[in-house]
Amino acid sequence: MRDRNYLFASGDLSASIEGHRQKMQQQIHALSPNQLLPAEDATVCQHFVGEFTINPVELQDEQITLIDPPEVEVERVSDHFGHTYRQKQLEFRFEILFNGDAVLLSCKPSRFDFNPPRATVEIHKIIVTLHRADRDGEAIKREFGEQLSRIRQYLGWQRPDIDCWNQALPNLVRQQVASRREKLISDRKLVIDLGFKVVRRGEPSSYSVPIQRKQVIPPLPPPRTGATAAPDPELDAEIYEEILDKLDGMSIVMERNPSAFATADEETLRTHFLVPLNSSFRGMATGETFNAAGKTDILIKHQDRILFIAECKFWKGPQSLTDAITQLLSYTTWRETKAAILLFSRKKDFTAVLAQIPDVFARHPSYVRKVEYTKSTGFRFIVRSPNDPQRHLTVTLLAFNVPVES
Repeated sequence: MRDRNYLFASGDLSASIEGHRQKMQQQIHALSPNQLLPAEDATVCQHFVGEFTINPVELQDEQITLIDPPEVEVERVSDHFGHTYRQKQLEFRFEILFNGDAVLLSCKPSRFDFNPPRATVEIHKIIVTLHRADRDGEAIKREFGEQLSRIRQYLGWQRPDIDCWNQALPNLVRQQVASRREKLISDRKLVIDLGFKVVRRGEPSSYSVPIQRKQVIPPLPPPRTGATAAPDPELDAEIYEEILDKLDGMSIVMERNPSAFATADEETLRTHFLVPLNSSFRGMATGETFNAAGKTDILIKHQDRILFIAECKFWKGPQSLTDAITQLLSYTTWRETKAAILLFSRKKDFTAVLAQIPDVFARHPSYVRKVEYTKSTGFRFIVRSPNDPQRHLTVTLLAFNVPVES
């Protein structure tokens, strides 16, 4: 059945879930003492629940597209003796976007029949391909509708198994974490009772704050060496880049909706930028991760420490950018703060504005160096913290050509 591109036919969902359970158990029991013992159970459990939650496939019905059908040659069987011939037909390729774990599209649910739907799977995309020699539009729509209905039916048959696993997962994780903690405490007591001096290996002193995308797993706190040590928080580099991607994507929104931005001031623009951020990210401690501070700032805070800040400024010449850099650095007090400047320009010669940016940074007293950054209207610099010259901070500047009133 696999050779004919059948979905839900490569393995049993129940076996996949059992493998999922075993992997979860192995990972929990591989946690080191310095990683688990100083951490709170809730944080550890939240990580593993997030990692091992199964996200069911959900079709985005409004995102079904048809690729312009080419004419192709298709081999057909002419009789019961297996003789074949080639016929020119139109190839209709329907693409259905989906969310969820793509591997589920190959897993057979507990309830099934012997006529699974036929399609192929690409990244977040199901492709149903039909070949027709006739030009009967109603027949084409009917055949595609039948395949789509079968896909929905199989996804519905999977849901009871998936829901059962997801509902049981928190308790399973708590039991395994408690078991691992109990063993590690017992092992540590044994070492202490031996009476020898213990030399501990060096461990990192910082951890990534679990700012997470929707359905993205918060990282575990890494190992700590001291019982009373409070590691400095930092924003995970991958999350930092995703935040910048979301911000940079607003340039397309501006191009497509110029009237919405033609008269916007800094505060209004900041509000527009908060929308995609708050729709894509959430923090563990608060309902809204991104908040406005003052009139023009976008912040991520953790335990009263600023981990990410973006300063929104209009270009009014080189001095306006110099002032923005100074103002931004005045907020950055912790070692791993990530920062950005959102520079808005309504100048006709936007290219000339971009050309001046590296020189303005290079003349700033806190400038260390410029680093490679791939976005065409973006720049990245390393600067010194004004509070501690030994601490270097990453500042990314994203420039936006803001529409003007016509």
